[in-house]
Amino acid sequence: MDSSANHLRRATLILAALAVTAGAYFVSSGLHRLWWPVWLAPLPVLWLAPRLRAWQAFAVAFAARSLAAALDFWHYVRAVVQFPVWLTLVTILVPAVCFALAIVLYRAWLRKGSPWLAALAFPVTMVAGEYLFSLSQGTYLNTGYTQLGDLPILQLAALTGLWGISFSVNLLPAGLAAMISAPAKSRLRLAAALAAFYACVLAYGVTRLHTTPQNSPSVLVGLVETHAGPNMFPHDAPTTVALMQDYASQVEPLAARGAQFVIFPEMSVLVPDTASAQVNQLFEQTARDAHVQVLLGVLHITGHRAYNEARLYSATGQIEAVYRKHHLVPTWESRSTPGTGLSVLAEPAGKIGIEICRDMDFPELARRYAQQQVGLVLVPAWDMGIDLDAAWHGHLSIVRAVEGGFSMVRDAKNGLLTVSDDRGRILAEEPTHSDGALVTLLAAVPVRHDSTLYQRWGNWFVWLDLAALAALLVFCLADRRRVAHASPVLA
Repeated sequence: MDSSANHLRRATLILAALAVTAGAYFVSSGLHRLWWPVWLAPLPVLWLAPRLRAWQAFAVAFAARSLAAALDFWHYVRAVVQFPVWLTLVTILVPAVCFALAIVLYRAWLRKGSPWLAALAFPVTMVAGEYLFSLSQGTYLNTGYTQLGDLPILQLAALTGLWGISFSVNLLPAGLAAMISAPAKSRLRLAAALAAFYACVLAYGVTRLHTTPQNSPSVLVGLVETHAGPNMFPHDAPTTVALMQDYASQVEPLAARGAQFVIFPEMSVLVPDTASAQVNQLFEQTARDAHVQVLLGVLHITGHRAYNEARLYSATGQIEAVYRKHHLVPTWESRSTPGTGLSVLAEPAGKIGIEICRDMDFPELARRYAQQQVGLVLVPAWDMGIDLDAAWHGHLSIVRAVEGGFSMVRDAKNGLLTVSDDRGRILAEEPTHSDGALVTLLAAVPVRHDSTLYQRWGNWFVWLDLAALAALLVFCLADRRRVAHASPVLA
């Protein structure tokens, strides 16, 4: 009878921990993005882990994280982005494996009687896993992005990039869970250390927000966009020309209101070589007549190649720069050729750079712009809908601006028109309309470069994190003799 009651109690605890952790990740990560639940999301599984066998802790953690990811991403990745099944599974399962391994390492150190190292093991493993995953798939699943609404914490990106934010978010639940199991003396020390750490983090964030450089040069930028209507991506020449004329007709009214740049979205039109000259002629004339610089996103088809381009037409009617997207979307852009160069414009207000959509998921490219003292990055983009990822993927690039110390203007087809500063504050924003009507936004944006530690030192925090993880693993394996003194599995 007692054995049955214990098994029922254990099963209830497992299911409750799984449900609470999965639910908290579901509303914090992915498409929902409430910033605060993720700070406590792992806590139930972390609390339960030392009371289970290693394989059981791994299974519960894996189930919780993969369930949350599947609920969040399966339909989006498969039906909207149209990833193949294998890539969808990679997107969902690899982060779940990373989370489960972090739980197991936390458990191992806690059962060895080292709550300090246990508290450290969880965030260190999470950061390492997210970094390694980002090398091929970009950073869009990084825990740090959950804090877009928490501006003081977001300022850590200027020091450590995303990685310090992820570490901070994951350290708190691990520290709290370790405190629960630690002796009273260690508990007080852990609490004091956590309090001091987060006091420093918040003090830095608040200070940086209140020391924004003043009286920076600014430019007035106009953004033009249309929602996913029947003319979103035409395939025949007459419709293409008609759409381009509709876009071009928006330049003069914005210029008359003072716009110095007019931005259009990623792949506004498919441009074969046979029509390229006609499109160039239209926008060269438009820019010259309006005395404004125009940035136009096109899919340029030439021979057997395709290039996702952003073409900048100067106010004198010349093509001043052609930037080609570096990081292409799997399956969607499998036939396109990636670009390799940067586009840096020396303007009276300061240096301006160009990137396209998914390029902003990869920190290194934005960091290269920051190293050239760029004060504003213009980003033509294409998102998948307001209700799906416009406010998720559409806002991830805000972190690049904080990391690199520059402002950002992002014009997303089927998404949001967004202007943000180097502190992550949204200065202006406008959604597209479901009826396909053209939408415009005019906003002043500062052109300033505020040098950051991340710009200078790059992924220093990741290298420190990887070294710490290696040390934890080595010491854990070398310390097997202490297993006999570990705490018994709790009933």
